[in-house]
Amino acid sequence: MNALLACFVPEARDLLQAATAGLLRLEREAGDEALVNEVFRAVHTLKGSSGLFDAVALTRLVHVAEDLLSEVRAGRMTLTSDMVDRLLDALDQVGIWVDELERHECLPEDAESAGRDRVMGLRALLPVHGDDVAAPAGVVRAAGVGWLSLLDAGERRAVAGRLADGETVVAIRYVPDEGCFYRGEDPLQLLRQLPDVLALRIAPRADWPPVAELDPYRCNLLFHVVAVMSEDAAAHLFRYVADDADIVALPLDALHNGDAAEVAPAALLANLLAEQRRILALPDEGDVRRRIASVAGVLGNLLRGAGLPVSQAAFDAVVTESLDAGRAEPLLKLLDRLERPAAAPENDTPSRPALRVLKVDQAQVDLLMNLIGELVVSKNALPFLARRAEEVHGNREMAREIKDQYAVIDRLAQEMQGAIMHVRMIPVSEVFERFPRLVRDLARKLDKRIDLAIVGEDTAADKTIIEALGDPLLHIVRNAIDHGVELPARREAAGKPACATVRLAASQEGDQVVIEVADDGAGIDPVRVRRAAIEKGVLSAAQAERLSDQEAVELIFQAGFSTVAEISDLSGRGVGMDVVRTTVDRLGGRVGVTSVVGQGTRVRISLPLSMAITRVMTVEAGGTLFGIPMELIVETVRLDPGRVHAIKQAETFVLRNQIVPLLRLVDLLGLSAPPRADDARDAVLVVRIGGMPAGLVVDRFREGMDVILKPLDGVLAGMRGYGGTALLGDGRVLLVLNLKELL
Repeated sequence: MNALLACFVPEARDLLQAATAGLLRLEREAGDEALVNEVFRAVHTLKGSSGLFDAVALTRLVHVAEDLLSEVRAGRMTLTSDMVDRLLDALDQVGIWVDELERHECLPEDAESAGRDRVMGLRALLPVHGDDVAAPAGVVRAAGVGWLSLLDAGERRAVAGRLADGETVVAIRYVPDEGCFYRGEDPLQLLRQLPDVLALRIAPRADWPPVAELDPYRCNLLFHVVAVMSEDAAAHLFRYVADDADIVALPLDALHNGDAAEVAPAALLANLLAEQRRILALPDEGDVRRRIASVAGVLGNLLRGAGLPVSQAAFDAVVTESLDAGRAEPLLKLLDRLERPAAAPENDTPSRPALRVLKVDQAQVDLLMNLIGELVVSKNALPFLARRAEEVHGNREMAREIKDQYAVIDRLAQEMQGAIMHVRMIPVSEVFERFPRLVRDLARKLDKRIDLAIVGEDTAADKTIIEALGDPLLHIVRNAIDHGVELPARREAAGKPACATVRLAASQEGDQVVIEVADDGAGIDPVRVRRAAIEKGVLSAAQAERLSDQEAVELIFQAGFSTVAEISDLSGRGVGMDVVRTTVDRLGGRVGVTSVVGQGTRVRISLPLSMAITRVMTVEAGGTLFGIPMELIVETVRLDPGRVHAIKQAETFVLRNQIVPLLRLVDLLGLSAPPRADDARDAVLVVRIGGMPAGLVVDRFREGMDVILKPLDGVLAGMRGYGGTALLGDGRVLLVLNLKELL
């Protein structure tokens, strides 16, 4: 892919996300000027960047969206829901085109037709069209114009003459952004469009670096221009670089009063003070007092307008002393005082180290994860090697040295794992950011009023977990909107606010990330759930009757279960919450629901922060080695045959006054049990599944270890009871069990 295009694609996606999020907030927080500017800048930057590529339809669509936002920004239009709909639709289309640019480096053949209707729809919202669009009033800002004193005599006469003829003259200070070239901006081309330029000054905004260090793609210029044109015309011309241009219409006496009653920018102030020093330092030819009076007039204007650090009384005393003595020295000493604050301070405060961010392709991080996985496998080979040195070769000293080196490598590998895992951690905002748009669109479709509250979006977890959260949360939020939240009239009849609240919250609890979706809707009626379960054949009437209210509510996680009578494009197929539980179980997490009729529902998902590195305990059963995730294990016990009791066809034992069901792993997996003595004690692994304990009889306990868990794929992908595979240090493949499915 073209290098510039490779940079543009992720930047465009970030800008689209920022613009979309800002529009959704603006719909709720109308009149937030800072937010309007934020959205405008995102769209403006996107337009400028897109101009670097052959993507005319994209640039045209973003351009008209920018014009519409300019009207909102100027206060001439109020952002309505219909405008937001059209802008969001345009941004969606731009997102589709960005994907096409990434895949094919060009827009699709139907781009022109796809963009035409959207462009016309947005233009229809504008009060005026095309080049007649008025410039945003916010662009026209009063600015310090003390730099006008730097004009030569001919330029000053030209400006004064045009003002005297009643024409409008504007002074413009234009400081292009350093990265303007990358956004398709051409400052010189922009200035060429100015009519009737009376004066132009081009200067570096900062000292030029040595030639060897010069970056030709960084703009280091600032422009001072005086032109005959109206403020609105100038503002319209600079509307796409509004933050970079100061524009002010000059009064008739502009060149006599020195400076407008505004604060001049620091750089201009420094230049102006330096110019006054130059005037005072001229050879003593002519009337010295006249030059002193001229400089005093300029400084007096700056004192009143720019807030110079000297009192009026002290200033008047210095001017009087200079005029009385006919000497410039007192005024030059005053300039010494005034120029010091104007200069940039050197070493006043210790410099803070710059935040350095390195953008790395996700594939490189995944490669690091694979490499650390191989290192873990190699590290795990050392205990096997130590055992072989001792048992096969009889060299205990060598075995001890290998174990010592293993301890060192294990520590380093764990630190590397932690560092790489930290790089892989991303905030849940990556998945949360899609829901403001979803909630808005569904609420409008269902004629409901819903406010989405997002809490804890900075909570971070492994990218695998975050990426897998999307579908479960989608089903939960859609259920909350469709099933939970009532229509406004019904809410008001129940004494609730017409606008419902859906709360999406994330937090970290130990080594788990917890996501909660709560609504203040109608709640889940257990009576209705029981009735639906009987009608759909999920339970018999007798079974449904024996369920507690909480157990009835949790039936929503059953496959094929739904309380909706009619199927719509939102719900009714019974595949939503079943997908949630299946996905969460596959990720090694837990999901639960609580609900109060008339008050609302809360769904809570708890997931591990990371699933790339898994701690397992290895056990033997039927002569085969298996791994069991350590988070499920409560303890290990040795059980005498006399402690095993039969309840009907099931075996149990008592552990600290609690009856625990006993299951044999060889029976669960269909393996042959090895021969054993009648009085041999059972090796029992006590695990906790779904909050309930269970005893798992194995042949032998083995060591615990960190493994890189690889999910089953291909023809084995649908096999129940197995969570994946891991490679052992001696080259064997370890099957890791999924006890939630197996038990």
